Amino acid sequence: MAGRTKSTETTALDIYLERLQDHLAIETKAIETVLSELPFCERYGSVSAQMKQDLILRRKHVSDITAILSRHGRHTPATHETVSSILSTVSSLLVTGEESNLLKNVLTDVSYRAHQIASLNILTILADRLGFSSDLSLLERLRSEEVASTETLQRNLPDIVTQYLLNH
Repeated sequence: MAGRTKSTETTALDIYLERLQDHLAIETKAIETVLSELPFCERYGSVSAQMKQDLILRRKHVSDITAILSRHGRHTPATHETVSSILSTVSSLLVTGEESNLLKNVLTDVSYRAHQIASLNILTILADRLGFSSDLSLLERLRSEEVASTETLQRNLPDIVTQYLLNH
C-alpha cells in the first residue's frame, strides 16, 4: 500500500456497504422489470401469479436492505419505482403494442436471481466477518427467500413453456 494514506484506503465496512447498495440497485431494477412485464403476463395465469408474489418479495427485500444501510448511516435516495414503472409500461405499450417475449424474460429473470443469490452469499460472508449479527440473520433470510423463489420458478418452467406455446 505504498503511496496510499489511511484516509484513501477502502475498509471492509466500505466494501460491505457498497455491495449492499449494489444489491439494492439489483432489487430495484428487478422490481421495475416485473412492473413493466406484468401487463403482458396477465394471460399466463401461473406466470402472472408468480410475478405478483415476486413483486411483494422484492419490495420487502428493498425495504430490508434499505434498513440495513440506514442502520450503518447510509441513506439511500428516494425510490423512483412508481415513475419508472409507469414510464416502462407506457413505453412498452407504445412500441406497437406487442407483448414481450416471455421466454426471453424468464431466462433474464433466472439470471437476475442467480446474481442476487451470489450477491447475498457475499453479503452474508461480509456481515459475518464484520460481526454484524443482526445484518447476518436478515441477509440469510433474504437469501433463503430468494433461493425458494428461484426453486419455484425452476419447478414452474415446464408449465410456463406450455402456457407460452398455447398462446402462440
